[in-house]
Amino acid sequence: MIEIQDYRASERMARSIMPSWWLAVSHQVDIFARIGFPVRIESTHEVGQLIDTMQENRYARFLTEFGGLSDAELQMLVRALVQSVLFQRAHLPRRAPLVPLSTMTSALALYKKIAAVRPTIGSILEVGPGCGYLSYFLASNPLLRDYSQVEACESFYILQSMINSHLFGHRFRDFAIAAAPPDQTLRVRKDVEPPMLIDEPELPAHNCHHFPWWTLASLLDRKYDVVTSNANLSEFSSEALRDYLTIFVKAMKDDAVFVVQCTGFPGHATLEQLFDTLHEFRLAPLLCALANEIVTPSMLSNFTPTYSSLGFDRREFALNTILLVKDTHPLFYGAWERRNYRHGFAVEFEPLQAMFRADGPTRRPSREEVLALVKAELGKMGPATAP
Repeated sequence: MIEIQDYRASERMARSIMPSWWLAVSHQVDIFARIGFPVRIESTHEVGQLIDTMQENRYARFLTEFGGLSDAELQMLVRALVQSVLFQRAHLPRRAPLVPLSTMTSALALYKKIAAVRPTIGSILEVGPGCGYLSYFLASNPLLRDYSQVEACESFYILQSMINSHLFGHRFRDFAIAAAPPDQTLRVRKDVEPPMLIDEPELPAHNCHHFPWWTLASLLDRKYDVVTSNANLSEFSSEALRDYLTIFVKAMKDDAVFVVQCTGFPGHATLEQLFDTLHEFRLAPLLCALANEIVTPSMLSNFTPTYSSLGFDRREFALNTILLVKDTHPLFYGAWERRNYRHGFAVEFEPLQAMFRADGPTRRPSREEVLALVKAELGKMGPATAP
C-alpha cells in the first residue's frame, strides 16, 4: 500500500523531468476539482468519504438493467460487500463500516460484462477505476493473469492501492512507488550481519498492477484481452482522450473488446463528439446502449431476431454501455460506420447472450435483504472479542 508522501514524491520527480508542463496538464482531473471532489487528501483516513460514491441511488436501476439477480450473482455481491466491510474495519478504524451497495453493484455489472466478453478473464486494463471495486470480483478469480489499473486522481489512487493491497497481498505491484537504488552501503563493521536477500525473479508473480498517470508510456508494451474505461471518456480533455485512445488501440490484443460502462459527465465533449473521436480512432461498436432510453420500433431494424429476443426493445440501462473493437477484430468491418454509434445498435455477438441473460431464475432483493445477508455472513465469522 502506497503512502501519500511516496505518491507525491514520485509525482514531483516525474514532473521535474517532463519536457513540457503541457504533458501534465492533459491529465489533470479538472472536472473533479471544479465540483469540490477531494482530489488531494492528507490522510488515508480521508478515503472513507469515497467508499460509496459516484453511483449513488443506482442499485434499483442496475437490477432493472439485469432483470434481477440470479442466486449466484447475489452471492457474489454479498461476498464482495462483506469483504468491503472487513477492509474498512482493518484500514479505516475511525469510521463505522458501511455497506456500499450501489457502488458495488455497479462493479458487479462491469464484471458481468467483462466475464461475458472474456469468460477466461485473462488480462484486463481498467482506466479510471474510481472506488476500485472491480478488484473485489477479480482478486478471487483463479483465471486472472493480469489486472492493470490506471488512475489520475490522487485520492482515488490511494483508495485503490489500499484495496488492492488488502485483496491481492503479495500479488499487487504499485508503479507509483519508485524503485530503490541499489544498496551501496559501505560495510566495515564486523558486528553487522550481512542481509539475506531474495532476488525478484524468485518471488511469486504479480497479477495486479497499479499505474499512476505519469507512467502511461509503460502500457504501450503490454497487451490485454479486455480494456475498460468507465465514467470518464467525456470527462477527459481532448488531448488526454487522444492519449488514452492511442494507448487502448495499441494495448488491445487483435480480438480484444473495449468495454465502456458509462461515458462520463460531458465536461469536455458531448456524446456525439465522443462518438466522432471513437470513429476516428477506428473503434467500431458491437453494442451501443444509452441510459434512460428505450429502443423505438424504428430502431429494431438494427437488431437480428436473436438480439431483439434479448429484450433490447424493452430494456432500460443504468448507464451508457458500449462495446468496441479495433480493426483487427473479425466483427470490425461489419460495424465500423458512423451511423452505428447510436442507441439501439448491436451486432450478432454471442457474449451479449451471457451479458444480458442470467443462468437461471432472477429476483430483485431489497436493500434491506442485502444488508441482512451481509450481516448474516459477518455473523458466521463470530463476534468480536476483547484481547
